[in-house]
Amino acid sequence: MAVVVATCPNQKLNLEMCPCTADCERRGICCECMNYHMQSTQWPKTACMRGTPRPASTLELPLAIPVDCPNHERNKQTCACTYEECERRAFCCVCVRNHWKADGSSATACMRD
Repeated sequence: MAVVVATCPNQKLNLEMCPCTADCERRGICCECMNYHMQSTQWPKTACMRGTPRPASTLELPLAIPVDCPNHERNKQTCACTYEECERRAFCCVCVRNHWKADGSSATACMRD
């Protein structure tokens, strides 16, 4: 079941760094955005990150794992990351904050092709 804004524990924090300008229901809910773009056949798969410079003001945002992520179990099923030991695995918003470089040169590990 998809997470809606009312139940996403990190939506407010995610919006602080979301560069996407689309007016969509997934805005600020990284796991929903990731799942949507992973199903896409278009490149880049993550429209919100690939080649997009990250605002310097977001570099210090917390990397804390949300304890009440309602999509964590579902994210485990779709997570393409091969680093099984990673504590961020299937916590898409934390993965995005961890991998998104300031110059936009990288994307989340699971979206690299």
